[in-house]
Amino acid sequence: MRFNKNRADPKAFQLLRLSDLLCTLSRDKVFYLKGLLESGANIPDKAFGPATNEGDLAKHFVKFAGSRPSHFQLLLFSSAYLLDPNSKRVTIAIQRAKRRGLNTDFEYLLRNVNQPIPTFALTPPYFPELPAKEGKTLASLAAEYATEKLYENRESLLGKRMVALGLLVDPENEELLYLMSILGMDKRSESVSHTSIKIPLLRKLAEISIRKGNSTLLNNLLHASMIEIEPDRFASIVFLQKMKERGIKIDFESIALEYEQFLKKKRTPDRPSSSTVQKGELLDADLSNLLTAKRWTLTELHTKQTWFVSFRRTSKSIFKPEGKCQGVRGNNLHTWNSWKIKNSILIIDGYARYAYDRNSKVWKQASGKKDSFFH
Repeated sequence: MRFNKNRADPKAFQLLRLSDLLCTLSRDKVFYLKGLLESGANIPDKAFGPATNEGDLAKHFVKFAGSRPSHFQLLLFSSAYLLDPNSKRVTIAIQRAKRRGLNTDFEYLLRNVNQPIPTFALTPPYFPELPAKEGKTLASLAAEYATEKLYENRESLLGKRMVALGLLVDPENEELLYLMSILGMDKRSESVSHTSIKIPLLRKLAEISIRKGNSTLLNNLLHASMIEIEPDRFASIVFLQKMKERGIKIDFESIALEYEQFLKKKRTPDRPSSSTVQKGELLDADLSNLLTAKRWTLTELHTKQTWFVSFRRTSKSIFKPEGKCQGVRGNNLHTWNSWKIKNSILIIDGYARYAYDRNSKVWKQASGKKDSFFH
């Protein structure tokens, strides 16, 4: 136990606060530990069971976090990172969340664990221009070459620019997200094979640069990348000099920034334009994020029963949320056929209706009755 080594261990206090949040049935051991810490008394070695391997606990957090984006999921990832900062999977998950514009600070996540994440964080920061297969192939080659250069010199400008290139054509490439993370830490990229990927990367860049349908901005990026790798490349130098005569900045950073802004402004196929999404649908999407982010407690006053209910979304559109839900009470299990949110009302099995009260953070019966509620 960390507290036996250091009563002021900040990581131990964070894990204690997480335990307080996760203990839904009995918090006795949490209260006991808090009391021992406040009094300064010794903490009995066996009072909390056998010693826990921190690496195994981190893996358990990751498994329990699941795949559904939420503040709760990020809180578990953040906690796993406290225990195992070398976990590649956790590092990638946190970097992905940051790229989507989410706050990954432990204290923030703890305060907002029951709040829905914004709808923009449900998708990548932008959708790439290239077809998925082409983009992933180019990004993988860029990741290999960047790894090679950053292994030689972690300050390699070429390596960093290849990371930027790859993320512009495949914004959530895991190897690139990992490289982006370790660039911000005192870590060296992993060793690579002795076979240089330079020639295959140049070949792929040249192949894509003559693809029909490319935007001018994408071609600018491709040629700027080829010059980074091969500074005397004739065709790319000529191409960019012609762009320069038209008043276009041709340094790599300017080209990459302009292309990224272009991608962010471009209408995406999975996100309807603002003119087609009604305000009510945005509210429904936010409420569904809140509903699926945690396990809710259903209290039925007329039967004096309490159920622990999990909601799962099955609809493809986040703006028309529907799904299934399952409740547990002791050894009893109950599955409802369906739920949906329409006009901010949660409808279960077509008849039970609840409205969310943001002040009390409780789903109350929409009819005004007080027989049951989710909290």
